[in-house]
Amino acid sequence: MKKQLLILVAAILAMASSTPTWAYDFSAVAPSGQTLYYNIVNGHAEVVRPGTTSSYNNYVTGNLVIPSTVSYSGNNYTVTALTAVYSYGTFENCSGLTSVTIPNSVTSIGGHAFYGCSGLTSVTIPNSVTYIGASAFYGCSSLTSVTIPNSVTSIGGHAFYGCSGLTSVTIPNSVTSIVYAAFQNCSGLTSITIPNSVTNIGESAFNGCSGLTSVTIPNSVTSIGYAAFQNCSGLTSVTIPNSVTSIGNYAFQYCSGLTSLTIGNSVTSIRVGVFEGCSGLTSVTIPNSVTSIGNDAFYYCYGLTSVTIPNSVTSIGNDAFSDCSGLTEITSLAITVPTLGNGAFSGVSGTIPIYIPCGSLASYQTTWSCFSNFVETTGFSFSATSADDAMGSVTVLTQPTCQSPTAVINATPAAGYLFLQWNNGVTDNPYSLVVTSDTALSAIFVDSADTPCDTVYIYIHDTVYNYIHDTVYIHDTIYITGEGIDGADAMNAKVYTNRGQIVVEGADGNRVTLYDVNGRVLATKQDDYTPLYFDTPASGTYMIKIGAYPARKVVVIR
Repeated sequence: MKKQLLILVAAILAMASSTPTWAYDFSAVAPSGQTLYYNIVNGHAEVVRPGTTSSYNNYVTGNLVIPSTVSYSGNNYTVTALTAVYSYGTFENCSGLTSVTIPNSVTSIGGHAFYGCSGLTSVTIPNSVTYIGASAFYGCSSLTSVTIPNSVTSIGGHAFYGCSGLTSVTIPNSVTSIVYAAFQNCSGLTSITIPNSVTNIGESAFNGCSGLTSVTIPNSVTSIGYAAFQNCSGLTSVTIPNSVTSIGNYAFQYCSGLTSLTIGNSVTSIRVGVFEGCSGLTSVTIPNSVTSIGNDAFYYCYGLTSVTIPNSVTSIGNDAFSDCSGLTEITSLAITVPTLGNGAFSGVSGTIPIYIPCGSLASYQTTWSCFSNFVETTGFSFSATSADDAMGSVTVLTQPTCQSPTAVINATPAAGYLFLQWNNGVTDNPYSLVVTSDTALSAIFVDSADTPCDTVYIYIHDTVYNYIHDTVYIHDTIYITGEGIDGADAMNAKVYTNRGQIVVEGADGNRVTLYDVNGRVLATKQDDYTPLYFDTPASGTYMIKIGAYPARKVVVIR
């Protein structure tokens, strides 16, 4: 029995010897009436956790004003820090603390400084502070807004973790990195603007910020960490800038409200589960910089209806698009068929159209055997439309295909209008052309009432031809409507072309202005009784105005 008692006493003594005590040099009453405890460090005073474990529950309450200087034994000490001792913060678990004013003398807010201060509604951080320690405001659920001054260069992990009442945060340009979980589970935070100084958004930085609806990621950011925006279910739109080269695993996992997504063209890999469970996404275009799509990358994005996979992608991981049951089409621009991991498209209908490059059908049928409806496409876009639907329409008679890249198009003018040319200057109608790249054509029509009713002089090799009476074969043609002709004729002005230029003669000293079809001034010249030459940038419709006379419409075809 005595032996057992001795063992018990020894155990108690061992436990007592391992119990930490928080020694302090002196105490002083703060201006707001609370007693604070200090250590003297390098001639300065630091506020510390007071006393021993027996005084652990002697919390500071109410509105606290920390002094900038304190006196002890006839000496004045500048207060420079709130210091953590044995991993316990200065005011840790002071749930009755409601507001804190920190003086300009303080440069460091130590780890856990206000950890668990659930009643804290207001804190003033001065411009002197350069460091906010890990978990400094962890669990301060009543805190609604925080302004971090420009002096702060480092914010520790979990610094504002669980500040669920926080709706507004100002992060200064002095901060270069938002580290692990700095704002995790701040569910009341609705928007955040990250300054241009930040180059890295750390792991879980905004994880669980379910109230966050928008975020601006600046061009300075090069990496987004693991689970950085995980569970931000209120986030609706994300633009990842071209500066970002790395997106960590699960970075936007379960952002179920995300409807708009732009991925910058410097991202090389879409990693594991990055957009998993982003149910609001309906379409996604993956940039050409991406070479691999990781496991579960778009798992359970059941709202996704279409996806375009660029030519750069060589592999698609396990379950990458698994349970994307809303997919109605997939476009793969990759000529070399990307490999598929297990269940890459599990749960996606095998009969939806899969658009693939010309000549790759056999390879896709072998490698993407989970699908049966492959459609070979040319890999470029082609369209032909009317420049003005009221004046006429365009019909694609022959669409370019893998087997035949030749397109045939026809322009049909509406009543009272005439076909003039295609926007590339070609006047053929129907028009046959070989398409080898992205092509968009439009037909230009004119009012049939705009017929030549004025004598147009054309200079060819220094010979003057009368356009109305002489038959000439030229490469440059000028077409002038009857608008404003009477006024111009009274001046006997001549308008003609010469090797692609519009030439005006007989303006009798008036100012002559060349406009484009939208009324923008292209050039203006003062007539000096010599021919005025105007360069036209391309075929098209222009306006020539001489002095106060009505403008002439000019259509140049090369």
